Order: sequence, then structure tokens, then C-alpha cells
Amino acid sequence: MELQTLLNQYKPLNQQQMNAFIALLISEDVQENVKIDYLASFSEKEITQQELTYITNSLIHSMYDQQPYYPKSMCVCGTGGDKSNSFNISTTVSFVVASAGVPVIKHGNKSVTSSSGSTDLLNAMQIQTTAVTQTPNQLNEKGLVFLNATETYPIMKKIQPIRKHMSNPTIFNITGPMINPFKLDYQVMGVYEKSKLDKIAQTLADLGRKKAIVVYGANGMDEATLSGDNLLYEINANEGIETYTLNAQDVGLDYASNEELKGGTPAENLEITKNILNGNDRSARRDVVVLNAGIALYASEQVGTIQEGVYKAQKLIDEGEALAQYNKMGGKTYDYIG
Repeated sequence: MELQTLLNQYKPLNQQQMNAFIALLISEDVQENVKIDYLASFSEKEITQQELTYITNSLIHSMYDQQPYYPKSMCVCGTGGDKSNSFNISTTVSFVVASAGVPVIKHGNKSVTSSSGSTDLLNAMQIQTTAVTQTPNQLNEKGLVFLNATETYPIMKKIQPIRKHMSNPTIFNITGPMINPFKLDYQVMGVYEKSKLDKIAQTLADLGRKKAIVVYGANGMDEATLSGDNLLYEINANEGIETYTLNAQDVGLDYASNEELKGGTPAENLEITKNILNGNDRSARRDVVVLNAGIALYASEQVGTIQEGVYKAQKLIDEGEALAQYNKMGGKTYDYIG
């Protein structure tokens, strides 16, 4: 059965058919209007969990026949799209987690739905992104790498013009955090689409994560927040997938509304990150970083519980380790205030 017929009939695609679908979208020999029709047809049907694994694998292997591997590496990032305009929480978390000795390979991009994406903030910090080939050396030296998604997957530049013709989000809105070029052992992935949590969790398991956590933040954010019960899907290679909720107050942090986490321009978000890491900001912004870092430290098997992860994250900031990690990265440097 032809690919278009399968899509028109809302039939699920197998791996070979998904490979053909991605190949069509990135082909320079196919007219844009044809690509738009194919993507529109695909977007109209409900994607199955298996298809999510297939499309993630197709995207990865369209660029990397054999994914590179760095032992015990992790990524902490979200899908974006929650329209909360929060400051760059996961980027700030990356400095804290890396300061604990976890090799962090953060895969990020410019913002689409907020004022400042991760690479926008890095530009303000004057921190350079790293090429995939140089990532192992950078990790050996500094323990933290930022990868620019448009550099790791230049094929996405071919898909971007087609996506702009879609009135609703497409599957590419949620695949970004899952297509880190490196075969990761650990991951924390924030998601604002609650309905897809189970599919994303199983896909991360299919990708071979040793341990990972998918987070749907209280009141619709793609990070764990302080404003209520966060829904977590924990993936463990040996024990399957477990689902539970986590309230910030359960781990000793105060309630705060999502409004208190708002950011601004890259320059404004740099000030927020700087003041959290240098000990000057002890507001809800620090607490949300501590909460998410605690989850990441638990997911990367640095601690036995999220509560212990929160304590460790607080200590890493209070003792200046997180700021020292930031200062190692080669951009603007700052002194610890405490």
C-alpha cells in the first residue's frame, strides 16, 4: 500500500514506511506542496506509541548511522510550547547537575514560543555550543556540553518551512528532546502535552535509557513546578515504568505560582540564572531550579531519592560548585556572593 494511501486511511506506519516518510519530507526532489499534504495527513491521525519510536529512530538515523556514546551522560530539557514564558530553567539546572559530576549533553534550540530559548541564553552568556565530534573532549574537560539542534540536525531546516504551514503543532514539537545525537544513559524530559506522557516514556525506554523521568509540570508547564502536583513517569531499564506525582512541598520547598517563574529577554534571563547560581536569588526561581535539579540527580543515579537530590542541589549552589561549573564554560564569569 502506498504511503499516501496509508496516511489518508489513518493507518499506522511501520519503521520502513516511517523512514520513507522522513526521507520524503527532507528530499530536495519533492515539491513543497506535496510535503505539506503528507505532513498534514500524518498530523491528522493520532500517532501510536510505536510510531513515535519509529519516527524518533528515523530522525536520529537520518544523520547518525551509529549514535556516539559517552558513559553515564544525560540530557535535561523540555519540549517547549507551554507558553509560560518562564526563564531558562533547564539550562540553569544543567550547570547544577554537571557540577555534581554528571556528564550533561544538553540538546537545545532557539525559542519558538518564548522570548529566550536555550541557545538564545547561551549567546547572552557568550558560551559556545559544541560540535558533536568535539563533545567527548569537551565533556572530559568541562563535564558539560551544549549542542545546537540546528547544527546537530541540519535536515530539520528542510522540515521547518513545511511545519510553518501547519496551523496545529506537529509531531516534531515533541521529538526534539528525544533525538539527542548521543545514546544517553539518563534523561529528564519536560512535556506540556499530558496526553502523550505514556507514549514518550515508552519511547525513551525503547531508545535504551538506563533511567529517565518524563515530567508534566503542575498547571501545564514542561518543567516540574512549585504550584501543585507534578506528574512523573519514571523509566527504569530493570523495572519498567512507574507513574507518580510529586509536590514541591513534599521535598521541603514552598508553594509558588507559575507566574513567579516568568523570564524575559536573553539578557534578563542571564541575570536570573547568574543570581541563582551566585547565591543572590533565594526566591521561587531558585527553588524551581533546585526541584528540577533534584529530579535530574535522582534520574542520573547520583542519589537514592528526589528528596536527597533536592538537598544535594541546594548544597551545590550554596557551596559555589554550580557557579564554578558555569565559570568553566568559557563565557562571562561571575563571583559567588552567597
